[in-house]
Amino acid sequence: LWVGAMVAYMLIQPLNRRALAAGASAWRIALAGWLPVAAIGLLQVAALMSVLHWGLGLQMAHAAGTIGFLALVTCCFGAIVQWLNARFGAAGRILVLAVLMLQLTSAGGTYPVQTSPGFFGAIHPYLPMSYIVEGLRRLITGGGLGPVWQGCAVLLAFTAGALALTAVAARRKQVWTLDRLHPELSL
Repeated sequence: LWVGAMVAYMLIQPLNRRALAAGASAWRIALAGWLPVAAIGLLQVAALMSVLHWGLGLQMAHAAGTIGFLALVTCCFGAIVQWLNARFGAAGRILVLAVLMLQLTSAGGTYPVQTSPGFFGAIHPYLPMSYIVEGLRRLITGGGLGPVWQGCAVLLAFTAGALALTAVAARRKQVWTLDRLHPELSL
């Protein structure tokens, strides 16, 4: 789902330039750039769940909860990737990839985080994928749903925070500077 958001923002601008130039509300610009990618992500969730359930025969303890949780995951990932691209431009694509690598190594999805170097254990509680892995474990295999609700709260906070930061980036891009009016020549 992260890679899907990454690819979507390679094709879709995180901030609409026409809306920026027209002076639209920063929140409106942020949401207008996020909603199409969130919709594409929801289609990805549907495809993923179809393949897992009907193609591979995966039986989940909480199928509806898993679908809802993954919908929240894709909305969160889309918001984070949008903010990184909107704020940092072309360098944001590299940051998106770097954050993905940090999340994959510190989430504890492949190996327990306790077996990883100390750095990954230190950043483990601060990245959303850590909560996603634990939430999906409970939703798929069963058990108490406390980690799922905690994961939902963390994902909602990350989503709201990333959308707010994207709105700030949109507002900053509405202010025209001399460098934006007369960019440096590049060969």
